[in-house]
Amino acid sequence: MMNNSEEWKSLWSISSVHSPPLLLSPATTTEKIGPLIFNPSSKPETHHHLFTSPSVPHIPPPVSNLTLSRFLHTSSSVLPSTTTSIASHLSSSYSNPEQLFAYNSLQLLQCPGTDSTLAFFPIGSNLDQVGCVILSVENSQLKVIGDDGVFEPFTTKNTLNHRILKISVNPLADCDCNLGDSTIGYLLVSTTYSVHYYNIRIKTDDSGEITPILTLIADKLFKSCAVVHACWSPHLPEESLVLLDNGGLFLFDLDSCCVPSISPRLIGNKVKVLWDESTISEKGGWLSCDFSWHPRILIVAHSSVVFLVDSRSEKCTVIPLLKHATNDKFVTFSIAAHDRFYFTLASNQTVFLCDIRKPMIPLLHWAHYVHNPSYITVSSMSKLRSQCEDTTYSWASESGYFILLGSFWNSEFSLFCYGSDVSSPVSSLGCGKSFYAWGLPSDLSLVTNECRCGSCIVKEEFSKDMLPKWINWQQKKEFILGFGILDSEISSQLFEPDGFGGFTLITFTSSGNLESHRYCATWDYSKASENGHGNQALDLEESFLYETGEENYKFKKIFVYLKLDWLDGYLKSDLARILSKELVKNPDRECPKKGSFGQDFHEIICQKLKTFRSLNIHDVFSDVSLPTSIHEIALRRVWANLPKKYLQFGFSTYSNLPDVPMKLKNLPLEFLEVPCQQSHLPPFFFRSPSFRSCKWSDKKKPGNSLVGPVIPVPFLVTFHKTHMLKADNVSADFEIDQECDKVMRVANEVTGSKSDPFNDIAVSLADDNEDMFYGSQNQQKFGLYKLSMEDSVFKDEKHTNLVFRIGQKDVKEIFDSQCPLKFKFDEEGTSFGPKETMSYKLLKRQYSNFKEGFSSYQDYIKSNIH
Repeated sequence: MMNNSEEWKSLWSISSVHSPPLLLSPATTTEKIGPLIFNPSSKPETHHHLFTSPSVPHIPPPVSNLTLSRFLHTSSSVLPSTTTSIASHLSSSYSNPEQLFAYNSLQLLQCPGTDSTLAFFPIGSNLDQVGCVILSVENSQLKVIGDDGVFEPFTTKNTLNHRILKISVNPLADCDCNLGDSTIGYLLVSTTYSVHYYNIRIKTDDSGEITPILTLIADKLFKSCAVVHACWSPHLPEESLVLLDNGGLFLFDLDSCCVPSISPRLIGNKVKVLWDESTISEKGGWLSCDFSWHPRILIVAHSSVVFLVDSRSEKCTVIPLLKHATNDKFVTFSIAAHDRFYFTLASNQTVFLCDIRKPMIPLLHWAHYVHNPSYITVSSMSKLRSQCEDTTYSWASESGYFILLGSFWNSEFSLFCYGSDVSSPVSSLGCGKSFYAWGLPSDLSLVTNECRCGSCIVKEEFSKDMLPKWINWQQKKEFILGFGILDSEISSQLFEPDGFGGFTLITFTSSGNLESHRYCATWDYSKASENGHGNQALDLEESFLYETGEENYKFKKIFVYLKLDWLDGYLKSDLARILSKELVKNPDRECPKKGSFGQDFHEIICQKLKTFRSLNIHDVFSDVSLPTSIHEIALRRVWANLPKKYLQFGFSTYSNLPDVPMKLKNLPLEFLEVPCQQSHLPPFFFRSPSFRSCKWSDKKKPGNSLVGPVIPVPFLVTFHKTHMLKADNVSADFEIDQECDKVMRVANEVTGSKSDPFNDIAVSLADDNEDMFYGSQNQQKFGLYKLSMEDSVFKDEKHTNLVFRIGQKDVKEIFDSQCPLKFKFDEEGTSFGPKETMSYKLLKRQYSNFKEGFSSYQDYIKSNIH
């Protein structure tokens, strides 16, 4: 026999199956419930810009695609072992940057007995201060009052140590703003590792103007654990509940702070609860907490299970209320306002409505299509359908509820409406009554100037695909950081009753704007917007970027993006594929002819390299004078072995460089000149920059000097292999590393060193058919010194092993035999007079002082390397 109970009906998910039992029919919804779709009003007078503060960052900080430990290592000098340790102790919000924008960043608090509302939001360069403005009705218009009447918000005196993640207000009952100086509520501010409690006071002068004052009552710092969630008690206004990422629960009472001190501290009571480790051992973490129907009965949500915690006795009772499916997890939680027996929960796929009196059995659940939801709230339908001209559906507005699920980061929000069965309407529902879904989920756009027609949506999605992978589209588009629904009594002074009702929304945007919008209940979506149509594409030319400075800048800031796809391919060892793709696009592209880089290029570069055209590594060693790493010597040999037609890419004159885009004309494009007198191998050390200004003009033209290298050698090696169709899948860096192995072998030979730091890979020099170049005479010409890297976890032998020429004793005995310096004179037999001798003695004294103070050099002398 089929089970027709309410529990059986609740097993069918709304909007995922055809005609679920707990979904009212469209005809019933139309006849008895009324419209459940809310569109921004099309009237221009219903949308107002209220306030913009320069104290609010114009865009949230850029989000790194790297892991936290990798980001710390690449952006600082911290060792990998240390960064891993730091990352393991930090909050999970860092590994999921969307969690930084998971909370509603705007909170509204009506001042009792007045037509004013306080709006609280985070401000500051790091969003580490609380800002407040007064929204007041004057001549049927909503105006903003800031500090001293100017458009600057009232702020807290001190900045916090961390970015503000969540703020929440707690209004006090039976208070009056007309008493001159009164407390109307409390403010709770949460950061990653601390909670801060503020007293909200209102001062009223003789003219009736009010001034809000935020006074810090107490704060609490958690040194070892991060704060997951903090909330006020609806039963005792001075109490609050804090959940930590290790599962710790704390109850705080503001009455414990007797007299506010300079740095007040809050003393709390830890709830002694023992969690079932087997239940919460799955991947995920703690999500949220709240009070249920009793001040000591709590609901705590984990990503795998929701618990009811009864702390009325000394030993807490823990009861599982709901567990997630095998292939899903919970991501956000909220208590339902009606008598706190109900709560809502969302996973990546489903929204649940549950009753604590019916564990493990959801009353209702919907399939949703919000991408990465992080925010959920529940409220009465009457908040959305106030000021109605048509009172036909007043009953439904008073008895119905809505769940708002969304993601601030992705700018997606959906409404889920529910209530009792219209065939038996009651004002309150008991445990035995079921809720029904009122219609299918509907979208709610908090950005009123967007057009949601098909053409604009497709245009926007194509614009997102055109962005480089390392740019988040959220940073190129204004989105909502927070919102609040204005009280219906105040909203009635701004707008006339309209149709089936609506609501006034106050939004706080990523550009630091406060705006008001009027929404109306309708039967159908208004997909087209006259103001937003055609403007949905993201601006690819200019972009918002996060600015850390606090100084004012009166000029318009324009940011230019550089194409770094070649560099990205090199870092991912994928450069050959990118080059191959370019050759496929341009199959007729050939290497530049000799004259394309200037007529003198070929003669100059050949003159430089004619001595070094053999494959003998020892020829490269003859170019070594000062201490040179194994990697530098290997690069010189790679340069010498490149064919000239590819080497031409590495050197050029400014006049023959590719055309610079107009946007980069004013940017420095500086290279070093190739020396005319030196015969060293590339990249030619001890050079001077070319003489030019920061930008070229008709009066200041680039010179004709040979400059370079303008392209790194790994790119040239890869291009050579790709153009010659050498598809061996061996990266240029690997080939350079092999060259370093060979150089290290020869370095051991010519220096007489027995150590072999590159003993992991055996490389035979016989493959090169090179003549042996070591003997008793040559062993005295070079020295090998290894830099100490005791504190480093890396074994970078090719950079820490240095080869240098051991100087011979000068005829004038100016320098000793260990000195790597060598003097060259333009004319032979240069005579030394008294002035020249004095200068050399001074130079010798300075060099001696340098040697004595150079610890690495002294270590080398003590090691007796000859």
